[in-house]
Amino acid sequence: MKERLGQYINKLMVRGHYNQSALARELGISRQMLSNIVLDQKEVSLPLSLKIESLFSLPEGSILKIQNDCKIRQYKELLREELFEKLIQAHAFWSYDEVAAETLPDELLVEKVFVHLDMADIAKLFELYPKKYIHKVWRENMAVQGEYLFDLNVMIALYFFHIQKPEAYLRRREMLHLNKLTRYA
Repeated sequence: MKERLGQYINKLMVRGHYNQSALARELGISRQMLSNIVLDQKEVSLPLSLKIESLFSLPEGSILKIQNDCKIRQYKELLREELFEKLIQAHAFWSYDEVAAETLPDELLVEKVFVHLDMADIAKLFELYPKKYIHKVWRENMAVQGEYLFDLNVMIALYFFHIQKPEAYLRRREMLHLNKLTRYA
């Protein structure tokens, strides 16, 4: 996991031989405010980020990038947990011994969300993963399942991947998959 902004600022303080009081004075903020930033309880403003970058000769925008990257990671973790909880409620893992959000492979999460959750939840996958990845998982693991998921796959092909003639596309994918399996048999 990447480091949080507070951890990064702590490293900068150590490297620059600052304690919190001295750094706060140098930046023109209270020690309490700096403490809250270091504890990741307060966000850094644009002017303050520019002061920190100037003081430590950092590339412009690096402080805000770390802060935003952390917010994105937190948002995605919450979103993944929310989808996982909905899958638990939908009994999507009834045949599994034990399953946890942290250990659930992304590929399986994508498949289970497509099969067990609604359109709004499926749309959340596109906030978690790149569209190319979701399409690959669907194409390789779901679109090849023939009649079992045919109607669902037609809807997915049309709505999420804008595939023209989805029925023909799905039949082709299934045939390619079967040919591949018989080649290895």
